[in-house]
Amino acid sequence: MTIPAAPARSADILTAALSNDSHAIALRFGDRGWTWRAFSARVRAAAGMLDTLGVQPGDRVAHLSGNGPAVPEIALACAWIGAVYVPIGARSTEGQAAYIVDDCAARVLLCGDGRADRMRRVRVLMPQLRKLIDMERSYEMLLADAPPATPRAVITGDEAFCQLYASGRTGFPRGAVITHASMAAVCDTLADAIGLDSTGVSLIAAPMSRVAAFSQTLMGVRHGAQTVILPEVTAAAVLDAIAESRVTHTFVVPTLLAAMAAESGAAQRDLSSLVNLAYGGAPMPPSMIHACASVLRVSLLQVYGVTEAAGAMTVLRPADHLDDTRISSVGRPLPGVRLRITGGEVGEVQVSTPRAMNSYWGHPEDTAAVLTEDGWLRTGNTGYLDADGYLYLTS
Repeated sequence: MTIPAAPARSADILTAALSNDSHAIALRFGDRGWTWRAFSARVRAAAGMLDTLGVQPGDRVAHLSGNGPAVPEIALACAWIGAVYVPIGARSTEGQAAYIVDDCAARVLLCGDGRADRMRRVRVLMPQLRKLIDMERSYEMLLADAPPATPRAVITGDEAFCQLYASGRTGFPRGAVITHASMAAVCDTLADAIGLDSTGVSLIAAPMSRVAAFSQTLMGVRHGAQTVILPEVTAAAVLDAIAESRVTHTFVVPTLLAAMAAESGAAQRDLSSLVNLAYGGAPMPPSMIHACASVLRVSLLQVYGVTEAAGAMTVLRPADHLDDTRISSVGRPLPGVRLRITGGEVGEVQVSTPRAMNSYWGHPEDTAAVLTEDGWLRTGNTGYLDADGYLYLTS
Protein backbone atom coordinates (compact mmCIF):
# COMPACT_ATOMS: atom_id res chain seq x y z
CA MET A 1 0.00 0.00 0.00
CA THR A 2 1.47 3.37 -1.00
CA ILE A 3 0.38 6.85 0.05
CA PRO A 4 1.85 9.78 -1.93
CA ALA A 5 4.52 11.73 -0.12
CA ALA A 6 3.61 15.05 1.47
CA PRO A 7 5.00 18.28 -0.03
CA ALA A 8 8.66 18.78 0.84
CA ARG A 9 9.44 21.06 3.79
CA SER A 10 12.66 22.17 5.43
CA ALA A 11 14.53 19.33 7.11
CA ASP A 12 15.68 21.67 9.89
CA ILE A 13 13.62 21.68 13.10
CA LEU A 14 16.05 24.06 14.80
CA THR A 15 15.34 26.96 12.43
CA ALA A 16 11.62 26.74 13.14
CA ALA A 17 12.30 26.98 16.87
CA LEU A 18 14.71 29.90 16.63
CA SER A 19 12.69 31.90 14.10
CA ASN A 20 9.70 32.12 16.47
CA ASP A 21 10.45 35.25 18.46
CA SER A 22 6.99 35.86 19.89
CA HIS A 23 5.93 36.44 23.47
CA ALA A 24 3.39 33.62 23.25
CA ILE A 25 3.95 30.63 25.53
CA ALA A 26 6.00 27.88 23.90
CA LEU A 27 6.38 25.46 26.82
CA ARG A 28 4.63 24.87 30.13
CA PHE A 29 5.91 22.60 32.86
CA GLY A 30 4.06 22.53 36.16
CA ASP A 31 3.35 26.10 37.15
CA ARG A 32 6.09 27.58 34.94
CA GLY A 33 5.94 28.78 31.37
CA TRP A 34 8.47 29.97 28.78
CA THR A 35 7.78 32.21 25.83
CA TRP A 36 9.14 31.36 22.41
CA ARG A 37 11.73 34.10 22.87
CA ALA A 38 12.83 32.68 26.22
CA PHE A 39 12.89 29.12 24.87
CA SER A 40 15.04 30.21 21.94
CA ALA A 41 17.46 31.91 24.32
CA ARG A 42 17.74 28.76 26.44
CA VAL A 43 18.50 26.65 23.37
CA ARG A 44 21.27 29.08 22.43
CA ALA A 45 22.63 28.98 25.97
CA ALA A 46 22.53 25.17 26.02
CA ALA A 47 24.47 25.12 22.74
CA GLY A 48 27.10 27.38 24.28
CA MET A 49 27.22 25.13 27.35
CA LEU A 50 27.81 22.00 25.24
CA ASP A 51 30.51 23.80 23.29
CA THR A 52 32.22 24.75 26.56
CA LEU A 53 32.05 21.11 27.64
CA GLY A 54 34.04 20.19 24.54
CA VAL A 55 31.26 18.55 22.54
CA GLN A 56 32.22 18.26 18.87
CA PRO A 57 30.14 17.68 15.73
CA GLY A 58 29.12 14.03 15.59
CA ASP A 59 29.62 13.47 19.32
CA ARG A 60 26.81 11.77 21.20
CA VAL A 61 25.31 13.68 24.15
CA ALA A 62 23.40 11.40 26.54
CA HIS A 63 20.58 12.82 28.67
CA LEU A 64 19.19 10.74 31.55
CA SER A 65 16.03 12.32 32.89
CA GLY A 66 12.29 12.30 33.19
CA ASN A 67 10.02 14.59 31.22
CA GLY A 68 10.80 18.30 31.23
CA PRO A 69 11.66 21.31 29.07
CA ALA A 70 15.35 20.40 29.14
CA VAL A 71 14.62 17.60 26.63
CA PRO A 72 13.84 19.87 23.66
CA GLU A 73 16.41 22.44 24.87
CA ILE A 74 19.28 19.97 24.83
CA ALA A 75 18.09 18.13 21.70
CA LEU A 76 18.02 21.39 19.73
CA ALA A 77 21.27 22.58 21.30
CA CYS A 78 22.88 19.39 19.97
CA ALA A 79 21.48 20.23 16.54
CA TRP A 80 23.04 23.69 16.79
CA ILE A 81 26.57 22.34 17.20
CA GLY A 82 26.13 19.22 15.05
CA ALA A 83 26.06 16.75 17.92
CA VAL A 84 23.64 13.84 18.32
CA TYR A 85 21.08 13.73 21.13
CA VAL A 86 20.63 10.43 23.00
CA PRO A 87 17.73 10.42 25.48
CA ILE A 88 17.68 7.83 28.28
CA GLY A 89 14.45 7.20 30.16
CA ALA A 90 14.20 7.99 33.86
CA ARG A 91 13.02 4.44 34.57
CA SER A 92 16.30 2.95 33.32
CA THR A 93 18.45 1.30 35.95
CA GLU A 94 22.00 2.57 36.43
CA GLY A 95 23.25 -0.50 34.57
CA GLN A 96 20.88 0.05 31.65
CA ALA A 97 21.76 3.72 31.43
CA ALA A 98 25.50 2.98 31.59
CA TYR A 99 25.09 0.41 28.81
CA ILE A 100 23.51 3.04 26.52
CA VAL A 101 26.12 5.67 27.39
CA ASP A 102 28.91 3.22 26.60
CA ASP A 103 27.22 1.82 23.51
CA CYS A 104 26.81 5.27 21.93
CA ALA A 105 30.28 6.39 23.10
CA ALA A 106 28.79 9.53 24.65
CA ARG A 107 31.30 12.17 25.66
CA VAL A 108 28.85 14.00 27.93
CA LEU A 109 26.12 12.63 30.19
CA LEU A 110 23.57 15.06 31.60
CA CYS A 111 21.79 13.58 34.64
CA GLY A 112 18.49 14.83 36.01
CA ASP A 113 16.03 13.51 38.58
CA GLY A 114 18.70 12.99 41.25
CA ARG A 115 20.51 10.33 39.22
CA ALA A 116 23.99 11.90 39.04
CA ASP A 117 25.43 10.40 42.22
CA ARG A 118 24.16 6.93 41.35
CA MET A 119 25.58 7.18 37.82
CA ARG A 120 28.96 8.17 39.26
CA ARG A 121 29.02 4.85 41.08
CA VAL A 122 28.96 3.01 37.76
CA ARG A 123 31.42 5.36 36.02
CA VAL A 124 33.75 2.42 35.43
CA LEU A 125 31.13 1.05 32.98
CA MET A 126 31.41 4.22 30.88
CA PRO A 127 35.14 4.49 30.06
CA GLN A 128 34.66 6.85 27.10
CA LEU A 129 32.65 9.39 29.08
CA ARG A 130 34.43 12.71 29.69
CA LYS A 131 31.86 14.77 31.58
CA LEU A 132 29.02 13.79 33.93
CA ILE A 133 26.78 16.77 34.73
CA ASP A 134 24.41 16.91 37.68
CA MET A 135 21.61 18.96 36.14
CA GLU A 136 19.80 19.60 39.42
CA ARG A 137 22.88 21.22 40.90
CA SER A 138 24.47 22.95 37.94
CA TYR A 139 22.30 23.05 34.77
CA GLU A 140 20.81 26.50 35.33
CA MET A 141 24.19 27.85 36.41
CA LEU A 142 25.87 26.39 33.32
CA LEU A 143 23.22 27.99 31.10
CA ALA A 144 23.66 31.35 32.83
CA ASP A 145 27.46 31.20 32.45
CA ALA A 146 27.46 29.84 28.91
CA PRO A 147 29.31 31.92 26.31
CA PRO A 148 27.53 32.90 23.09
CA ALA A 149 26.74 29.85 20.99
CA THR A 150 29.22 28.99 18.29
CA PRO A 151 28.19 29.40 14.63
CA ARG A 152 25.48 26.94 13.78
CA ALA A 153 26.33 23.65 12.15
CA VAL A 154 25.20 23.35 8.55
CA ILE A 155 22.14 21.12 8.38
CA THR A 156 21.26 19.47 5.07
CA GLY A 157 18.95 16.89 6.58
CA ASP A 158 21.18 13.87 6.14
CA GLU A 159 23.06 14.38 9.40
CA ALA A 160 22.16 12.37 12.51
CA PHE A 161 19.78 14.30 14.77
CA CYS A 162 19.19 11.77 17.53
CA GLN A 163 19.89 8.21 18.52
CA LEU A 164 16.87 6.46 20.02
CA TYR A 165 17.28 3.14 21.75
CA ALA A 166 14.89 0.34 20.82
CA SER A 167 14.68 -3.19 22.15
CA GLY A 168 16.51 -4.59 19.15
CA ARG A 169 16.20 -8.15 17.91
CA THR A 170 18.91 -9.71 20.06
CA GLY A 171 17.71 -8.78 23.55
CA PHE A 172 20.09 -5.79 23.83
CA PRO A 173 18.91 -2.23 23.16
CA ARG A 174 20.19 -0.81 19.91
CA GLY A 175 20.51 2.85 19.01
CA ALA A 176 18.49 3.74 15.92
CA VAL A 177 20.12 6.68 14.17
CA ILE A 178 17.46 9.16 13.04
CA THR A 179 18.42 12.03 10.75
CA HIS A 180 17.24 15.64 10.82
CA ALA A 181 15.17 15.03 7.70
CA SER A 182 13.56 11.92 9.19
CA MET A 183 12.50 13.65 12.40
CA ALA A 184 11.22 16.69 10.52
CA ALA A 185 9.22 14.46 8.18
CA VAL A 186 7.47 12.55 10.95
CA CYS A 187 6.67 15.83 12.71
CA ASP A 188 5.08 17.19 9.54
CA THR A 189 3.13 14.15 8.43
CA LEU A 190 1.77 13.54 11.91
CA ALA A 191 0.86 17.22 12.41
CA ASP A 192 -1.06 17.10 9.13
CA ALA A 193 -2.81 13.88 10.17
CA ILE A 194 -3.98 15.14 13.55
CA GLY A 195 -4.55 18.76 12.55
CA LEU A 196 -1.96 20.42 14.81
CA ASP A 197 -0.89 23.98 13.97
CA SER A 198 0.26 27.13 15.77
CA THR A 199 -3.15 27.55 17.44
CA GLY A 200 -2.89 24.14 19.12
CA VAL A 201 -1.95 23.05 22.62
CA SER A 202 -0.12 19.72 22.75
CA LEU A 203 0.01 17.77 26.03
CA ILE A 204 2.97 15.44 26.62
CA ALA A 205 1.74 12.49 28.68
CA ALA A 206 4.22 9.75 27.72
CA PRO A 207 7.97 9.30 28.33
CA MET A 208 9.91 11.82 26.22
CA SER A 209 12.78 9.35 25.90
CA ARG A 210 10.52 7.31 23.61
CA VAL A 211 9.93 8.18 19.99
CA ALA A 212 6.19 8.92 20.32
CA ALA A 213 6.42 11.68 22.93
CA PHE A 214 9.81 12.89 21.69
CA SER A 215 8.50 13.45 18.17
CA GLN A 216 5.28 14.93 19.60
CA THR A 217 7.34 17.49 21.51
CA LEU A 218 9.40 18.42 18.45
CA MET A 219 6.21 18.54 16.35
CA GLY A 220 4.84 21.25 18.64
CA VAL A 221 8.10 23.19 18.42
CA ARG A 222 8.26 22.88 14.65
CA HIS A 223 4.66 23.97 14.12
CA GLY A 224 4.53 26.72 16.74
CA ALA A 225 2.02 25.02 19.05
CA GLN A 226 2.14 25.41 22.82
CA THR A 227 3.52 22.29 24.49
CA VAL A 228 2.40 21.34 28.01
CA ILE A 229 4.65 18.84 29.79
CA LEU A 230 3.31 17.02 32.84
CA PRO A 231 5.77 16.63 35.75
CA GLU A 232 3.91 13.47 36.79
CA VAL A 233 1.63 11.48 34.51
CA THR A 234 -1.52 10.08 36.10
CA ALA A 235 -5.03 9.73 34.74
CA ALA A 236 -6.28 12.53 36.98
CA ALA A 237 -3.37 14.80 36.04
CA VAL A 238 -4.01 14.31 32.32
CA LEU A 239 -7.72 15.05 32.68
CA ASP A 240 -6.96 18.13 34.78
CA ALA A 241 -4.37 19.41 32.31
CA ILE A 242 -6.70 19.00 29.32
CA ALA A 243 -9.38 21.06 31.03
CA GLU A 244 -7.11 23.70 32.58
CA SER A 245 -4.79 24.27 29.61
CA ARG A 246 -7.47 23.81 26.93
CA VAL A 247 -5.39 21.05 25.33
CA THR A 248 -6.22 20.32 21.69
CA HIS A 249 -4.01 17.27 21.10
CA THR A 250 -2.34 14.60 23.21
CA PHE A 251 -1.02 11.04 22.97
CA VAL A 252 -1.46 8.36 25.65
CA VAL A 253 -0.72 4.66 25.95
CA PRO A 254 -3.78 2.35 26.13
CA THR A 255 -3.42 1.66 29.85
CA LEU A 256 -3.51 5.39 30.57
CA LEU A 257 -6.49 5.89 28.26
CA ALA A 258 -8.39 3.16 30.13
CA ALA A 259 -7.41 4.70 33.48
CA MET A 260 -8.67 8.09 32.32
CA ALA A 261 -12.05 6.60 31.43
CA ALA A 262 -12.16 4.80 34.79
CA GLU A 263 -11.30 7.94 36.78
CA SER A 264 -14.06 9.10 39.11
CA GLY A 265 -16.16 11.78 37.42
CA ALA A 266 -14.45 11.30 34.04
CA ALA A 267 -17.72 11.60 32.13
CA GLN A 268 -18.31 15.04 33.63
CA ARG A 269 -14.85 16.43 32.81
CA ASP A 270 -14.61 19.28 30.32
CA LEU A 271 -12.57 17.80 27.47
CA SER A 272 -14.29 19.89 24.81
CA SER A 273 -11.03 21.55 23.72
CA LEU A 274 -9.65 18.25 22.35
CA VAL A 275 -9.60 18.01 18.57
CA ASN A 276 -8.60 14.39 19.00
CA LEU A 277 -6.95 12.13 21.54
CA ALA A 278 -4.31 9.83 20.08
CA TYR A 279 -3.37 6.50 21.60
CA GLY A 280 -1.05 3.64 20.69
CA GLY A 281 1.99 1.64 21.69
CA ALA A 282 0.14 -1.56 22.64
CA PRO A 283 -2.92 -3.54 21.55
CA MET A 284 -6.32 -2.35 22.76
CA PRO A 285 -9.52 -4.40 22.34
CA PRO A 286 -12.27 -2.69 20.30
CA SER A 287 -14.68 -3.08 23.22
CA MET A 288 -12.36 -1.07 25.45
CA ILE A 289 -11.86 1.56 22.74
CA HIS A 290 -15.63 2.00 22.43
CA ALA A 291 -16.02 2.19 26.21
CA CYS A 292 -13.31 4.87 26.54
CA ALA A 293 -14.79 6.93 23.71
CA SER A 294 -18.24 6.68 25.25
CA VAL A 295 -17.13 7.83 28.70
CA LEU A 296 -14.72 10.57 27.63
CA ARG A 297 -16.80 11.78 24.68
CA VAL A 298 -13.75 12.60 22.57
CA SER A 299 -12.58 11.76 19.04
CA LEU A 300 -10.04 8.96 19.29
CA LEU A 301 -7.17 8.51 16.85
CA GLN A 302 -4.88 5.47 16.91
CA VAL A 303 -1.21 5.67 15.93
CA TYR A 304 1.10 2.75 15.13
CA GLY A 305 4.82 3.04 14.58
CA VAL A 306 8.26 1.77 15.47
CA THR A 307 11.35 3.59 16.71
CA GLU A 308 13.38 2.51 13.68
CA ALA A 309 10.95 4.37 11.38
CA ALA A 310 11.13 7.53 13.51
CA GLY A 311 7.74 6.77 15.00
CA ALA A 312 4.27 6.95 13.50
CA MET A 313 3.66 4.90 10.36
CA THR A 314 -0.12 4.43 10.29
CA VAL A 315 -3.13 6.30 11.64
CA LEU A 316 -6.64 5.06 12.37
CA ARG A 317 -8.71 8.21 12.09
CA PRO A 318 -11.76 9.08 14.23
CA ALA A 319 -14.22 8.16 11.46
CA ASP A 320 -12.64 4.70 11.22
CA HIS A 321 -13.44 4.11 14.90
CA LEU A 322 -17.11 4.03 13.94
CA ASP A 323 -16.57 1.06 11.62
CA ASP A 324 -16.91 -2.27 13.45
CA THR A 325 -14.29 -3.92 11.23
CA ARG A 326 -11.73 -1.16 10.81
CA ILE A 327 -11.59 -0.43 14.52
CA SER A 328 -9.67 -3.71 14.84
CA SER A 329 -6.94 -2.32 12.57
CA VAL A 330 -4.16 0.19 13.22
CA GLY A 331 -5.21 2.28 10.24
CA ARG A 332 -3.67 3.23 6.92
CA PRO A 333 -0.13 4.46 6.15
CA LEU A 334 0.83 8.08 6.57
CA PRO A 335 2.10 9.96 3.48
CA GLY A 336 5.49 8.72 2.36
CA VAL A 337 5.03 5.30 4.00
CA ARG A 338 4.71 2.02 2.11
CA LEU A 339 3.74 -1.28 3.73
CA ARG A 340 4.07 -4.86 2.58
CA ILE A 341 3.43 -8.28 4.06
CA THR A 342 5.97 -11.02 3.44
CA GLY A 343 5.65 -14.77 3.89
CA GLY A 344 1.98 -15.08 2.97
CA GLU A 345 -1.33 -13.26 3.27
CA VAL A 346 -0.61 -13.01 6.99
CA GLY A 347 3.07 -12.45 7.56
CA GLU A 348 5.80 -10.08 8.62
CA VAL A 349 4.98 -6.39 8.35
CA GLN A 350 7.67 -4.46 6.53
CA VAL A 351 7.83 -0.73 5.86
CA SER A 352 9.58 1.43 3.31
CA THR A 353 9.90 5.13 4.10
CA PRO A 354 12.59 7.76 3.55
CA ARG A 355 12.53 8.54 7.27
CA ALA A 356 13.55 5.06 8.44
CA MET A 357 16.78 4.81 10.42
CA ASN A 358 19.98 4.45 8.47
CA SER A 359 21.52 2.07 10.99
CA TYR A 360 21.78 0.78 14.51
CA TRP A 361 24.79 2.72 15.77
CA GLY A 362 27.88 0.53 15.83
CA HIS A 363 26.00 -2.72 15.12
CA PRO A 364 26.18 -3.57 11.41
CA GLU A 365 25.03 -7.16 11.91
CA ASP A 366 21.89 -6.07 13.77
CA THR A 367 21.31 -3.40 11.13
CA ALA A 368 21.50 -6.02 8.38
CA ALA A 369 19.04 -8.18 10.32
CA VAL A 370 16.29 -5.52 10.22
CA LEU A 371 16.98 -3.82 6.88
CA THR A 372 16.34 -6.01 3.84
CA GLU A 373 18.56 -5.99 0.79
CA ASP A 374 15.94 -4.01 -1.14
CA GLY A 375 15.73 -1.34 1.57
CA TRP A 376 12.64 -2.36 3.57
CA LEU A 377 12.54 -2.28 7.37
CA ARG A 378 11.38 -5.34 9.27
CA THR A 379 9.05 -4.12 12.03
CA GLY A 380 9.04 -7.33 14.07
CA ASN A 381 5.23 -7.44 13.89
CA THR A 382 3.02 -9.77 11.89
CA GLY A 383 -0.29 -8.90 10.29
CA TYR A 384 -2.19 -8.41 7.05
CA LEU A 385 -3.53 -5.65 4.80
CA ASP A 386 -7.12 -5.47 3.61
CA ALA A 387 -8.24 -4.34 0.15
CA ASP A 388 -8.40 -0.71 1.30
CA GLY A 389 -4.89 -0.67 2.73
CA TYR A 390 -5.78 -0.94 6.43
CA LEU A 391 -3.20 -2.80 8.49
CA TYR A 392 -4.32 -5.45 10.98
CA LEU A 393 -1.71 -6.70 13.42
CA THR A 394 -1.76 -10.27 14.67
CA SER A 395 1.34 -9.99 16.88
